[in-house]
Amino acid sequence: MTPSTNPIALRLIGVLLALGAASTASSHAQTGATVLSIDDGRQVKSIARVVNGRWIAETWCTPGEPPSATTDRERVIVSGGLRIGAVRAVVPGSPEWLRLTPKITDLFERREREERLSDRTANGPRAVDWIYAAEDGDRGTYYFEASRRVSNVSADVDHDIDPPGTLRIVVAGFLRNAPDRLPVLGTKTELRWEQDGLSAGPSRADLTPLGTLAHGGRSLWVMKGQSGSSLWFTLYDVSGQGTSTVLTTRGVRC
Repeated sequence: MTPSTNPIALRLIGVLLALGAASTASSHAQTGATVLSIDDGRQVKSIARVVNGRWIAETWCTPGEPPSATTDRERVIVSGGLRIGAVRAVVPGSPEWLRLTPKITDLFERREREERLSDRTANGPRAVDWIYAAEDGDRGTYYFEASRRVSNVSADVDHDIDPPGTLRIVVAGFLRNAPDRLPVLGTKTELRWEQDGLSAGPSRADLTPLGTLAHGGRSLWVMKGQSGSSLWFTLYDVSGQGTSTVLTTRGVRC
């Protein structure tokens, strides 16, 4: 028999053609996929994609140098025809800021009581640190961070072994902008310890909103977190039913 009529050869050719077709289909599917990326001016990194209707975290490469501390040049990119919504920082002391401050202060004090912290932290200064706004027609959403700093210094300890520091209580959350009220969409409380005498680094929010994304009837907030050389991105699903984490992704060294 010649190779063209050999049954085994024909079967092998069929398998190879099928694999080639599958590879081509996969390539087309990848091209048309919904992919969320961040352009920081140095590289464009894919951080998440939609697979079978669900957002899946991507593993992305981060260079050895420290990540950028500013978000001014960072841009959110998404394929698949989805639209990125802008997020703006609310100006401290503006009428908008002053309207929100009493609600945020009330939430902060409530969370302190729930965490049973108020008795130990009442004397520390409290501040509304950051407020960001995203407009969605006549319904806006705010993200805020507020904190209180409490000195954690004891005179009867060896400061070489137990250096003095500051306990920082952070309350963050989302508010819906309604005409006559500010419904709460979710809050969280975190405790941080900062050693005195060390540089706290650049002033920035613990989580910085980069933009919003509408997908599947949901509003997703794209947030950047950074601590030292560690960098991560988190997607939050924010709705009238509350706030939930969709995914968090961290880079790996190149």
